Amino acid sequence: MAGLLFVLGGVMTGLYVTTNGKLDRAEKQVSQQEGTIGANQREIDKLKVDLQSLRDKLADTQQDLTGTKNDRDEQARQKKIIASCLDKLTTALGAASRGDRATFEAASKGLEKVCNEADNYL
Repeated sequence: MAGLLFVLGGVMTGLYVTTNGKLDRAEKQVSQQEGTIGANQREIDKLKVDLQSLRDKLADTQQDLTGTKNDRDEQARQKKIIASCLDKLTTALGAASRGDRATFEAASKGLEKVCNEADNYL
C-alpha cells in the first residue's frame, strides 16, 4: 500500500510539475500577447490621430482652393468689365475722331455704366 501511495505521489508530483511548467509558459505567452496587443493599440491610436490631422489639412486645403478659385473667377469678371469699357471707349473715340456720329452714339450707349464699374476695379 505504501508503494502504491509512493507511486501515486510520484505520478501526481510529475503531473504537477508538468502542468505548472505549461502554466508558466502559457502565462508568459499571454503576457507577451498582451504587450503586443497594447503596442498595436497605441499604434492604431497614433494612426487615428495622424489620419484626423491629415483630414483637417485636406479640408483646409480644399477651403483655400475654393477661395482661390472664387478670387480667380472674380478677377476674370473684373477684367472682362474693364476690357468692355476700353473697347467701348476706343470705339467711341475712333468714331469721334472720324466724325462718325452714329457709331459714336452706338458705342457711347452704356459706356458710362460699364466704365464706372470698371473704375471700381482700377
